[in-house]
Order: sequence, then structure tokens, then C-alpha cells
Amino acid sequence: METPSQTSIKIVEVTQVSPIPLLSPDNHLAHQNSLPLTCFDFIWIKLPPVESVFFYEFTASSIDFNTKVLRGLKQSLALALSYYRPLAGHLCWGQHDPKPYILCAPTDSVSITDQTATVISVQITFFPGSGFSIGFTTHHGILDGKSAAMFINSWAYLCKNLEQENENSPELPHHMAPFFDRTVISIKDPTDKIAMLYLNSWLEFAAKENPGANPQSLKLVEMGDAISENHVRATFELSKQDISTLRRKVMSKLKSDDVLHLSSFVLTYAHAVVCFVKTKAAEINNEKVNFIFVADFRNRLVPPVPSNYFVNCVDSDKPIVVKAKDVVGEEGLVIVVKTISNAVTNLGKYEYYERAEEVYSSISKLEPSSFGLIGVSGWPKLEFYGVDFGWGRPRKVDVVSIDKGNSFSMVESRDQSGGIEIGFVMKSQEELQTFASFFIL
Repeated sequence: METPSQTSIKIVEVTQVSPIPLLSPDNHLAHQNSLPLTCFDFIWIKLPPVESVFFYEFTASSIDFNTKVLRGLKQSLALALSYYRPLAGHLCWGQHDPKPYILCAPTDSVSITDQTATVISVQITFFPGSGFSIGFTTHHGILDGKSAAMFINSWAYLCKNLEQENENSPELPHHMAPFFDRTVISIKDPTDKIAMLYLNSWLEFAAKENPGANPQSLKLVEMGDAISENHVRATFELSKQDISTLRRKVMSKLKSDDVLHLSSFVLTYAHAVVCFVKTKAAEINNEKVNFIFVADFRNRLVPPVPSNYFVNCVDSDKPIVVKAKDVVGEEGLVIVVKTISNAVTNLGKYEYYERAEEVYSSISKLEPSSFGLIGVSGWPKLEFYGVDFGWGRPRKVDVVSIDKGNSFSMVESRDQSGGIEIGFVMKSQEELQTFASFFIL
């Protein structure tokens, strides 16, 4: 097997792509130089970026790739950035600035390269005779999964419609345009109480980790173990029928008065957690398992914010804590499903700002576990497999950044039949095989 150092990679071009001025720049920050951040952004402001890769089939020559694909991708990216100007901006936190913000300048751009940009960077890789990939690195303090999906789908729409518009640039349909008005969030936290709670926690963390260093540094926190050549990445799939099997298994063990949220997400996540813990069972005695998930709060706030609200609007409930011996026991799946179901129910039971401090406190006081904090990245409803730039749907979508912690990735199945793909990174091939023996139904 080739190591990364043996793989031949040729960097053809490093390009800075700037937004194209729009003739009708409604709601596109045309007259704003900055965009404030909210409490939902400060939660993630120093966490590692989200990295994902979309693989597409394309068997034509490199000349066709450069003249058709690459040219179209760059041209449409410039147009897409005109609607999503903050992505071409820079995250700033000056010495005299009370809070970080996004600076949007006329000369801003996004880099297409193999290096990380301030807010977002894109890497396009051509595989001769096979296809190409589009890789994204996005700052989590700037946008959540739904916002990322909005931008990627908008870029794809504009790219696919470039040739059809002849000399005129295609316009983004109104329902795909982002909503930037921060007051729909800030009005719910008028004193910045929750926003400063999160921001001050990062200042305290910086002072503790690097005494004497600039506490307002936007350097990201490193998480997870270093990746070695023994680590392996794999994708498993639960079909719609598999998920139905899990649902029947859980329901057969419930009491008549039990009311649970047995969605595909809950069942898939619970199954993944159980299999992960069973794989690590030799390492545990009386350990506890900590796991968590985030949810979209756009429709959970009171009143709800627009579904196309752009940047971050996700957070979690309290971390779920279960004894490892219960997870690996006969009733393990039911126990984990119940805890996740209860957490989902809580998300809709309380107003976010009434419970934010309590949730934050529970996370900050969480006792560490040898399993780490298990999480999930991605969301099946984002429908990444529907992203078509004009050369068909992706052959594969990977959330690469799950190798930075104990997280799984979830995307919808490529055939869009109701199944879910789950991505994992394991420390060895043997560990992966053990996991597979538990996971495959």
C-alpha cells in the first residue's frame, strides 16, 4: 500500500476566486463591510474545521477537464460568492474588538488550493480517466452543516446552468438565496448574555492553555489523536430495510406506555454507538460512555428563524451519559435509543435561551471517559448526494474531518432510497473488522 509520501500529486494551479458584483444585490451584503456573529457562532469559533470531499465520475481527457469542468467551476464559484459574500471574507478579532466578526471587503476571495483559507477553501483534484473531486474546508465558527449545504447546492445550481444561459449569468432562485439578518438571533439575546458566556469560555481556555499568549487569537484548537498509517477509514450503510429491522427490534422490547422518537437518525446513531463501545469493550471496566449530537435550531427557536438563515444555528442538548456495561449488555440498543430519544424530545420541549446556560454547564463539567466524547458529523437530510454541478451526482461523499475525534459521519445513501451511510475512522484494520462484525445486520 502506498504511503502519502509515495503518492504522485501535481499542483496545477492555485487560484484566488473573488465574488462577481451583482446587478441586483438584494440581501447580499452589497452595502455592508462586516457581518456580526451570534451565540450560535461562538460555540464553534475555535473548533477544528469541517472537511468534506465530493467525488464525481468524469472519463474525458485532461484537456476537456480544464476547458469544461475547471473553467465552469471557477466561473460559477465567483458568481456563487456574490450571493455568499461572507465566505470570501475574513474572520477578525482585533485587540480592541469586543467580539469576533466577519470582515467583507471588495477584494476578498476564496482560494482553490491545497491550503486552508480563513473561512472556506476549495480543492479540486483531477483523476485522469476516472473523475475529479471537490474538497471543502469550512470554518465551523462561520457556518454549520445546513449553511454549507446551502452554499454547495447554490454553487452547483449556478454551475449547471452556466451554459444554458449563454452569455447571461444564471441567477440564483429566491428560495436558494441566503438570509443574513442577524437580528433574528440577537434580539433573543439582547444583552449578549449567552454569546459572552460562550466567548468568555474560549478566553478562559486560551489563558489556561497558553498563558501569556494573545487570548483573542483565532488559532483553532487541535483535537483527537494524531493519525498514523495504521488508521483506516470505512463507510458502512444501513438500508431503509435495516433501519426498519432496528426499529422493530427496539419496539419489541418496549413497554406499552413507552413513547419514543424512533427516527432513522436516532436508530442509526444508537446502533453506531453500541457497536463502537462493543468494539472497545476490552478496554473498559466501570467506564461511562459520553455521547452527544447537535440539532438545527432554526425551526426550534420561538419564533422560528427563516430556514435559509445563513451561518450557524445548531447546538446540542446535554451530553448523554450511560454506563458502558449497560451499552454492551443485552438491552444496550434499547437503552441508548431511549436516551437519544429523550434528548431529541428535550430539544423541542424547552426554549433555547432558557436552557442554554444549563446545557453549557453540563458540557463543561462532563467527566472524561476513555471513549472520549462520541459525536456525529453531518445529517442525512442535507442530501449531499443530490449535488450536481452538471456532470451528474457524486459517486461518493466523505466527511474527512471525523479523523480528528470520536465522531461518526452520516449522509443519506447514494441511491436516495431512505438508507444512511455512516463513516468511521478506526485505529487499525483489526479494530475495523471487529466493529464490522457488530455493525452489519
